Amino acid sequence: MVNEKRLKAIIAGSGLAGLSAARILREHHDVTVYERGGPDAATGGQGIMLAPNGVKILNSMGYDPHRAGAVPILGFRMYDQKGNMLQDQDMDLKPKYGADCLGQKRSDFRDELMRLATAPSAELGIGGEPTKMVFNNAVVELDPDQGVVTLEDGSTATADVVIIADGVHSRFRTTIVGAGHEAKKTGMTCYRVAVSTEDAKKALGDLPLPDWWDPATCNNRSSMIFAGDGSPRFIVTYPLRHQTYFNLSCILQTQNSSKSATESWHAEGDRGKLLEAFGDFNEPLKRILGAATEIKVWELQDLDPLPSWVRGRAMLIGDAAHAMTPMHGQGANMSVEDAESLRLLAPGTSRADVPRLLRLAESVRRPRAKRVLEDTRKAHFEFKQGVQMDDETMDFDFGFRYDGVFEALRERERESGGGDRR
Repeated sequence: MVNEKRLKAIIAGSGLAGLSAARILREHHDVTVYERGGPDAATGGQGIMLAPNGVKILNSMGYDPHRAGAVPILGFRMYDQKGNMLQDQDMDLKPKYGADCLGQKRSDFRDELMRLATAPSAELGIGGEPTKMVFNNAVVELDPDQGVVTLEDGSTATADVVIIADGVHSRFRTTIVGAGHEAKKTGMTCYRVAVSTEDAKKALGDLPLPDWWDPATCNNRSSMIFAGDGSPRFIVTYPLRHQTYFNLSCILQTQNSSKSATESWHAEGDRGKLLEAFGDFNEPLKRILGAATEIKVWELQDLDPLPSWVRGRAMLIGDAAHAMTPMHGQGANMSVEDAESLRLLAPGTSRADVPRLLRLAESVRRPRAKRVLEDTRKAHFEFKQGVQMDDETMDFDFGFRYDGVFEALRERERESGGGDRR
């Protein structure tokens, strides 16, 4: 609509949550993203798993899984450290939940979100204007009631809505909820590796690709390889980039805490320490780990549930609002869900409407994220005790069924009795 009233939106941060929010808002509002780093900020070559709840929302945004090299994950396997298969289970999620899980490289995922945020509207088949990206100029101060931000270069900007998507160590969480709400270490560390099939074959030499990797036998499975000796050591694998790469997330109890591994999810990892920690695993796996050209290490952290995500016309989303470990595979999906809730800022929304609508979005998102965090912590605790997963530990039904903010509000109305009116 030519005369459609459009809000001015500012987003702090160009990670997965920020770019997802930009795509949602740009269709009906004018969006600017401020990023403290350059265009390659918040990227990494390791893998990321999207669950059906996130994929369904991405599909509604015009997400192109082929561009992102996404691989449908159609089943799950468990192996012992010697490479013996213990379990092979079809998941068949699409008929039940509306989408499959997708494995992809984090950098490819972010590239596709960047396209959705910034491509010409005609290319996406939507209205509005592309998001304006401003790099190397962070938001450093925020007035959440007036929607005024101060930037690193000393300039200011005013918006009707400010979305805070600046990550687990958000500098503006205290602005929204006060001090004392920092992410805490959980005692587990994750080494994140992505290895190409070409490099894996070279490293293996005369050994064949493991059956969890070989395209002829992988069957689009995600696999977990357990130490099996009671220690909390395991490796999660799944295919990426049209099955030309594999992700290997190598998780173990934290040995020596590192400041860099605590403060950054893309700190450089020590190959020697990784190989030592998993030195009793099978030879093909050790050779593959040794072939990694890039190793990242992250001391897993999470955030206790916040009392609020909203103050005035500003809202926390993504890890800034609800950081959690990857033990339930829902962190990125929660960020996508947060972004989708901003569809409540519908065409014609006035500046005066914004605080109320952000509170409405929060009323859906915050209780749900709290429940997902509880489920994640349960899984995290069991893995930390060296317990292998079972169907009860990894009950994904609550997570996968989510169909967006409007359906969540309709369901809430039905549960309150409003849906029984004739």
